[in-house]
Amino acid sequence: MKKSILLLFGLGVLLTSCSEDKNDPSTKNTKENTTLEKVVEEFKFLGDEAKVENVSEKAMEDLKEWIAEYNAIDGDKIAKKGQGGRLGKRYVNAQGVETIQLIKKGLIGALQLNGFNKYGRTDLNKAVKFILGDYNPAKPKTLNDFKAEGNAFGKYMMVVAKSTKFKDIDKKIYKAIEDKNSLELVKLVNTVVAVRGVHYMSKYADKIRSNFDGESVHELSEGLGFAYSLQFAYTGSHQPPFFYLTSEQAKKFADVNLWDEAKDKSGNSFLDKQSKKIAEMFGFTVADAK
Repeated sequence: MKKSILLLFGLGVLLTSCSEDKNDPSTKNTKENTTLEKVVEEFKFLGDEAKVENVSEKAMEDLKEWIAEYNAIDGDKIAKKGQGGRLGKRYVNAQGVETIQLIKKGLIGALQLNGFNKYGRTDLNKAVKFILGDYNPAKPKTLNDFKAEGNAFGKYMMVVAKSTKFKDIDKKIYKAIEDKNSLELVKLVNTVVAVRGVHYMSKYADKIRSNFDGESVHELSEGLGFAYSLQFAYTGSHQPPFFYLTSEQAKKFADVNLWDEAKDKSGNSFLDKQSKKIAEMFGFTVADAK
């Protein structure tokens, strides 16, 4: 009798665990609509600079389109190919992309890199504020400091700095600022964005091929936002192209269909190819970013 009870208990735990890992229909809909102004306000470390006016004009149409798309998702519906809805605790569009993450990570480029580039040649202190906030070389910020400030770039800079290939990239960025070495600074800042894009796209593209769950889609959608941001990553060249991606190339990351990607195990899917391409642009490998 005891063995039967234990077996039933174990089966119950297993079934509960499986339903939570997938798309549990009983998960409560907690989705709230938003505006671009509200999302930009989350970059609170920018103070008065955290405003829509500082978002690049060339991204504005995309961002407004994604805000409208996110707000239109019916959180009471279960997501499936061709239909937006709830995927676990996440809310995805008809292509399976978590639109709100695409927006937030896209703003690392459209707001943070855009401001960094705008003031880089005329006001280095102001340019640096867009990526690091208030800068004090005597007291470098920690990962928790950046998280508390709502500084997306700063947070991911610290994460990348812990990797083997890019160890201490945060210190190199601080050194470039102190030396007023703008070209080195631009290169390092762009590398952080590229590494995180490749990390999320390669690692979680693999994961959705075995389990299309909300958390993997969440991480993968972040990667798409990082990749989209590379249209604001200045190459440092005085000759075109001035940025690593054109607007048209960047938009392709937002338009990818993750349901289709999940079925493509050829190793040559859009995300597979783009991860390799971005890594090559910045002189590292996909394995370095994972």
